[in-house]
This record gives sequence, C-alpha cells and structure tokens, in this order.
Amino acid sequence: MKFSRLRTLLSFGFLGCATMAVVPLGCGATVRQLAQQDDRPRVPDATAERLRECVDEFGGDLHRGYYTFDYTVTVDEEGRVVDVASKGVPHADLAACTRIALRGMTIPEELLGLRKLRLSESTAPANGQTPAERGLVGNPGVLVAVAIALADLIIEVGPVIIVMAAELELSKDIAVTVREKEEWEKECGKHLNACLDSSRQSDPGSVYGSKRCLMCHEKCKAEQEWPKGVRFTNGRWASCVYKSN
Repeated sequence: MKFSRLRTLLSFGFLGCATMAVVPLGCGATVRQLAQQDDRPRVPDATAERLRECVDEFGGDLHRGYYTFDYTVTVDEEGRVVDVASKGVPHADLAACTRIALRGMTIPEELLGLRKLRLSESTAPANGQTPAERGLVGNPGVLVAVAIALADLIIEVGPVIIVMAAELELSKDIAVTVREKEEWEKECGKHLNACLDSSRQSDPGSVYGSKRCLMCHEKCKAEQEWPKGVRFTNGRWASCVYKSN
C-alpha cells in the first residue's frame, strides 16, 4: 500500500521554492486528492484546507522527502467524530493541529447511512462471500463496526510531499455509549427543572448558598437516575423527592 502511494507520487516530482533540507513554507502548501481513488469518499474541502493550513503553520521543520501520516477517525452512530488517533506525524504541534482539524470534520452524508448497517438475520455460508460480507454474519439486528478508507490527501510544500491517509471507524460500542449517556443526562435535566419548579426549590443544600435540587441533580448525573435523597456533609440525609406543580 505504501509502495503504491510512493510510486504514484513520484510522477508528481518534487515541486518547491527551495532546495535546502529544511523547508521554508513561504511558498505555501498545495493540497489535492488522488484521482485514482475517486471510488473512495473524499475528505471534505473545508477539512482539507484546514489540514493544509496545519502544514503551513507547523511543518517548517520537515526535511525534504516523502511522508505518510495515518489517521484513524472514530465516529459515533450519529456521525459525530469522537476521537482521532495519528501515526507517523514527526512533530507534536503538527500532529495536534491535524487531529483537531479532523475532529471538526463533517462526515459526508452518504457515510452516515452505514450506521444502519445490520447483521444478517440468518447465518450465511462463507462460499462466494467477500471478507466484509462474511463479517456481517452473526446475531440478528446488531449494529457492527465499519471501517472506511477515505481518499488519500496529498499536501505538497517545497520539496516535501505529505500523504494523509485517513480511515473512518464507525463503532457500535461508542455509538451506544454516547446515546445512552445522552438519554440519562436528559432525564436528569428534566428532573432538575421539575424540582426547581416545585416547592423543593427553596430547600437549601449542605453548604451555605447551595440548593437541594442542584445537589440531587449532581447525584443523578453520577448514578444515572434521580436519587431519593442526598447525604449532607454533616451526615444528615435530605430528600430529593418533589411534587410536580
């Protein structure tokens, strides 16, 4: 894979505004995506531009040559980027900048449809199936993790060529965790609002100026359900039960 990338890029030649080993980025970096990989989803233009800016800003210490930066972009079921891991980026600031750029990426709409991918309802024979198809055989109705390679992004600056290879990982486990967290946080918020609308809103908390409802809300977030009561710092137990108006 790396060899094919290198062979493709050699045809570009090393374009540059300097011949020294350390690249001055005054020329500005250029960015493109490989035409040979048009069947792959592309990095959104706004993200590609931000990645180019990262190279302009932090790539000044790169020595002339060819680099491959690999990224794994983890996406939840709702299409939100929840984590970015990088490999092969030689400078910490450049690595951080590119991860932030990818963290802010808007996932292409066609990829979000893959969140609905589900396993077959019956076990299918392996004969004639691709490895990806065989991976979809198992328990019915269970969302599977899917990995999707994006088209390589090529950034050239002076005598330096950088290939940014990103892979999207749509994870079932992360999607479920995020969704479940959202649900109980919403429930805690509903209870807090109802508590503040009740006669309980005037009850004090364990320290001067604090509110009982807010203490109960904090405990709800910790225990993932509205508590019956809270324990004050002096050991006294106080009720979180309220009557809706």
